[in-house]
Amino acid sequence: MIRTYLPRPIYILARFAEMVISSNSRLFNAAVFGGSTHQTTSARAFIDGKTDPEWARRRDRIDWFLAWYEADHCQRAWQQEVDAARKTLDRAGATPSQPGAA
Repeated sequence: MIRTYLPRPIYILARFAEMVISSNSRLFNAAVFGGSTHQTTSARAFIDGKTDPEWARRRDRIDWFLAWYEADHCQRAWQQEVDAARKTLDRAGATPSQPGAA
């Protein structure tokens, strides 16, 4: 979550660094845990941590490690991915399927 009030060159570098870190997290999720390349390890830890005790421990470790950066990192990472997916669907003129819709 980069602050947009930074000078433009700094903002661009910060966004680039954020994207590299996110890409590495996606690679780690896919290569190490067999997950999707479309999901960061943090977002997966949030979702899978609801039902899987091992992922809940990973979520807690990630949140603890990144507490200096933001509170509830895994939940925020998941929400950012959901928001980005909705934005993509909106731009494409598609509507996300609703639970229970046929």
